[in-house]
Amino acid sequence: MKDIPQLDQSITDRLAFETIRVSLPAGAADVDLYHLEMNNPVPLVIIAHGFPRHRHNMSGWGRHLAQEGFVAAVPELSAWVDHTRKSRFISDLIAYLCASDPWRQQIDSSRIGLMGFSAGGLATLLAAAENPQVAIWIGLDPADSRSIGVKASASIRCRTVVLAAEPSTWNTQGNAGDIVAALPRCEYFKVVGAVHVDAEWLTDWLAEAVCGRSTEEKRSEFRWRATKALIETLL
Repeated sequence: MKDIPQLDQSITDRLAFETIRVSLPAGAADVDLYHLEMNNPVPLVIIAHGFPRHRHNMSGWGRHLAQEGFVAAVPELSAWVDHTRKSRFISDLIAYLCASDPWRQQIDSSRIGLMGFSAGGLATLLAAAENPQVAIWIGLDPADSRSIGVKASASIRCRTVVLAAEPSTWNTQGNAGDIVAALPRCEYFKVVGAVHVDAEWLTDWLAEAVCGRSTEEKRSEFRWRATKALIETLL
């Protein structure tokens, strides 16, 4: 595994953050947006949190990917366990950001990625299956529910990457393996020894008390592999 190079302080200083409230056909929610001040349109990556987590638990991903040159959107997905409604919200959010000022000037709508942790991985997978403009989907230790991810996998045409922790109760005993098998093509990486919340960024003590202690070594492998795939595909 390779380290991600440290960014120049001048890049970090250009990082902008704001929270917007959107009312979309699939519902209303707050969305955190992270981006650099750029002169040209850049790719959009939407990052989905897990269940029953919060958008703040993916803020590390948002900040990191913005510093790498993406517009990173982290929505609050409040539809509880309605994964289909969450996926519709993500699809609505893509359309909204690509058509609304000032975001449509900052986003290259031909370069869109979706990434989600746990149940957020399932929601983003379903959205990728419905959106041909999505270029890459990354599942961060995703978990399926009632095999709806397996059923949607046949419709996926974008690049797919699954980064998995060890099987546990919290990733439904690694049932993302069924999604991997169903996808037409999938790059699968198991982070040996990782616990479920190593893929969440930022995690917290309560999640670690339930899922197991997160370590920087395992977190960095999720970070490195996901960032590498996004840069290869979108940048």
